[in-house]
Amino acid sequence: MDISTEHVFTPLAFIRPVGFTAADSLRLLKAAQHMNELVRWRLAPTGVEADVYLAHSARVRTQLQSLVAPDPVQTHPGFNADQSSIGHSQSGVHGHSRLKLDAHGLYKNRPVCILGREDHPMEITPNENEYFSLRFPRALEDLRYGLRRAETELVSMRMLYALGRGAWERRARWKTHHLHLIHNNRLLAVIEPSRWQVHLLTDSAVDDVESASVMLTPISSRFAAVGFERIALEPALWEFAKRCPEDTLSDVLPSTFLRAPLAHRRVPLLSERELGDHCVAILRALDTRSRTADELQISLRFSRPALLRALACLALTRAIRNERPAGTWWSTLRAWWPGAAKNTID
Repeated sequence: MDISTEHVFTPLAFIRPVGFTAADSLRLLKAAQHMNELVRWRLAPTGVEADVYLAHSARVRTQLQSLVAPDPVQTHPGFNADQSSIGHSQSGVHGHSRLKLDAHGLYKNRPVCILGREDHPMEITPNENEYFSLRFPRALEDLRYGLRRAETELVSMRMLYALGRGAWERRARWKTHHLHLIHNNRLLAVIEPSRWQVHLLTDSAVDDVESASVMLTPISSRFAAVGFERIALEPALWEFAKRCPEDTLSDVLPSTFLRAPLAHRRVPLLSERELGDHCVAILRALDTRSRTADELQISLRFSRPALLRALACLALTRAIRNERPAGTWWSTLRAWWPGAAKNTID
């Protein structure tokens, strides 16, 4: 059954709070979860890089401030060292670190939503264990404004998610058809699943791609046209698997991946940083021998949702397979066919 509910059309976007009290962190996260418009804001899971950081002004250092006070003891640029637990994110314990922003106001090339400017001047350096409470409801107003601005910077992610979702929902036609995304009688993208390629019109607006209709065209020849950029299909399917609703993962991941032993299929196109800690851990575990999903969950101590998410990401990008004799692409495609038996992916 194809999933067409509204929440599938809106990707998850991950935030990580830095430098807030535990109570303020939880209040901000709960408020962000109700600000679902272009994306659905959620706390960044363990091992997943945040799309947007929420930071108290007392824990932010700009490039200019770093030049004035370059002492590493004062600037605490070691935020990278502590991204290992959701508990830390929820409690705001990241206060032992600082976000050192670049000239564009970004951290790790990610937007930063700064709160508490009026509550605590940025030029004052707090003690290592000192936290400053936010003033509500002003903090919620600043949060809404900051996240709305951040949404406009997540164009690439939203574009890939829309392409990946469109491809996955029509997976039953991968063997025989190309997928044409059309908006206002304008061709915006062509997905060639049989070649694992996407052709995207260079000046396409993300809003148009998200709302485009899909026309199925029988495969005749390779698509070629001026003004289209060619990209791999794997990153689009990756974003879909990474950001689709949790209750769809049982449909995204073929059931054989939860029964038969798993093994490497090919080297992922994405870097380890892009893959995230969970996927990297699974791939490293499979370096030594094939393992079942249950064995991976026990040995790596993953929650079941985290395991399903990581396996779905790796399966859709052809990084892993069932340890069975190689089948045909026909059986591969049937693994994602609505209502069909879920076979192995080889």
